[in-house]
Amino acid sequence: MLLHCTQSGATVLKFPLRTLLAALAVGTGAAQAADLSSVKAEPAPASDDWYVTVSGTVNAGPSYPGSKGYSIFGYPSIRLRRVGEREIFSAPDDGFNFAFYNDGLFRAGVVGRLVGDRSVSDNAALRGLAYVPYSFEIGGFAEVSPVSWGRLRAEVRQAVTGHSGLAATIGGDVWQSWNRFTLSVGPRAYFGNDQYAKTYFSVTPTQAAVNNFLGGNLTPYAAAGGLTGAGGTVALRYQIDDNWRATGYGNYQRLSNSVGASPIANSAGDGSRNQWAYGLELSYRFRTTSPIIPGLF
Repeated sequence: MLLHCTQSGATVLKFPLRTLLAALAVGTGAAQAADLSSVKAEPAPASDDWYVTVSGTVNAGPSYPGSKGYSIFGYPSIRLRRVGEREIFSAPDDGFNFAFYNDGLFRAGVVGRLVGDRSVSDNAALRGLAYVPYSFEIGGFAEVSPVSWGRLRAEVRQAVTGHSGLAATIGGDVWQSWNRFTLSVGPRAYFGNDQYAKTYFSVTPTQAAVNNFLGGNLTPYAAAGGLTGAGGTVALRYQIDDNWRATGYGNYQRLSNSVGASPIANSAGDGSRNQWAYGLELSYRFRTTSPIIPGLF
């Protein structure tokens, strides 16, 4: 049983540094690919041997859904994988994963994601709107990899704090290696129910009146759920040597339909329908036979 998070198919434990929680607004981590031709053959598997990968990531993304401004944050991570096990692909915008089932073709399990808070301090144009706390989303994921260079993945998550709505992501990825480089790219579709849309993109008449009194330009608006955006994720990894690697990645989402038409995501709210996020990760891997590691499972 493996704990899968946003950066690899093995165990990942993340501890964000920017308010310790906002790192999951876009999701984070670097894309991984199995069986890289640039990496030397692994030693014969040992039942008590593990690969431990320690990483540091810097990410820049929208301060909140619909924001034109960016927040920069960093976080470390630790990934664990038994020597001899195939490294499972993971995209940088995957949520935190724990796979209960994995037969090589199909994987399924639980997934979690954290969405940063929204306050007037993020954007003065939102004066009069309610504060939205950090949102912890938890749910399930399913993933199928019919070929060694591609996958399809879906996540459905319910927020238990913050926006209290239902959100989902459906997408796919393909990847290819050249010498020490691995490139991955894939489309994404984003969904949210009415509660999700209402929390981030609706403006009540009272809120609009207060906003206008304080010098804002927001108008009343009732956002509805459905397809909230579409875009894609791309990542490029460079294998520096057998132990070190660096990854750069980017994600784009174009807000659409009712959410995209909200004044919060447009000029009245000093927002943007174009949501960009970028990141850079540096990782170091070492091999260990420590008896402590199996106790993490």
